[in-house]
Amino acid sequence: MRTIIVATFNPRRFAQPDRLKEIASQRLSLFLQPFQTYLEGRGLNYSANGNGIDYSLLASILMNPNDKTPDDLVDALYFVHEMATPEGMNQLLEAAREKGLVLEYDPNSSPADIVIQVWNQDRDLLETQHAMALLSHPRSFIYFSGMTKSHKFVMPTEQTLRTLEEAMNDWFADHRRGRGCKVFVFDQGRKVSILVRHGLPTKREGSIKEGGESSSIHYRPEKHDVLIYDRKFVELAINAETKGEREMYIAKIGWHLFGDEAFFPGEEKYTLSPLTVDGKAALACGDVEGLEWIRLRKIAIHKGGQYGAVDAMKATDLFAHLEEQCIVIHPSTRLMMATFEVKFTNAKRTRSVTIYPANKAQYTRDEDNALLEEWMGKRGFLVGVAEGESNEEVESTVDRFGNSAWPVVGAGGMAATAWG
Repeated sequence: MRTIIVATFNPRRFAQPDRLKEIASQRLSLFLQPFQTYLEGRGLNYSANGNGIDYSLLASILMNPNDKTPDDLVDALYFVHEMATPEGMNQLLEAAREKGLVLEYDPNSSPADIVIQVWNQDRDLLETQHAMALLSHPRSFIYFSGMTKSHKFVMPTEQTLRTLEEAMNDWFADHRRGRGCKVFVFDQGRKVSILVRHGLPTKREGSIKEGGESSSIHYRPEKHDVLIYDRKFVELAINAETKGEREMYIAKIGWHLFGDEAFFPGEEKYTLSPLTVDGKAALACGDVEGLEWIRLRKIAIHKGGQYGAVDAMKATDLFAHLEEQCIVIHPSTRLMMATFEVKFTNAKRTRSVTIYPANKAQYTRDEDNALLEEWMGKRGFLVGVAEGESNEEVESTVDRFGNSAWPVVGAGGMAATAWG
């Protein structure tokens, strides 16, 4: 029995032969030629023009690897799975044109056809475009501020990246995640996106051999972590699964890209006090070009007590609901999170941002954070960033709503019925 250590391999990905049929038969046959000896040894026979491919048998072979399974085979089909979408195809076609690759493309070409061609001609280009596509997925970030605002970030050289990868590999290997991580860096102006592809602890899956004998395989799942360095705020945003990984990234990125392991000590970034002090006025965004309106959708309140109770409240427009119910939020209330619905000027659909004090924010899209952080800074949600001239001290939260008889959420457990 063999342990598969291929970071990109997942035996469930190709359970459906229809996924393989997305590749033109002649192109699939051409791609499979380097693996012909291996495949024929597993019982798969096919002609050079692609006729007679047994897709069910091919899928079965891919799902049940043995000690001779070529890593290039499963890697290539993994990228087909990941990038064979209309968006992925357009991205690859544009990148191929810029690189000067000549691809066969006609109205009958499928996204999978394009991915296979790019794989055959330039694997590095495919991996890089795949990494860029992953950056657009919704993610949660924890933010760590840098030590100095005068630092000028310089894009790392290829040698620096290889050295950084080796340093990360030592940590991953020590924590049962294997070696072989890869770091991609994308300069996006103010923001520098860093994607780290690495393995996770190995998993065991039951499998059935060709003869029907029950067996099992070991494989290492793949994980992508995203880090975003902000040149303006000199901070590193990290999306990673564990605290240990975040600490490793802070130290390794700090040392290899900034010359100091302690360059990102980590400080408080967000506060939700504007919601309790300024109320609905904290949602004003008319002074941020690109934002149409913002509404509060959900909050979580720490109630404390013996059992650490947390109350949650949700509405399509929470401040309007509170006003309708004659309820205000007491300034001393500890808000644990808040979700906002945001209408961007150039977007048909609204998106959202959720803030978790003191240093975590979750965006629908990574690129939303520039405009939303401008709004946060102007309204006082960013720690250490003073709000604009419109921020005036309010003598009484109750007075703000014009009715001192209204109940107050968060004040001594009052207005408990508001959370039903």
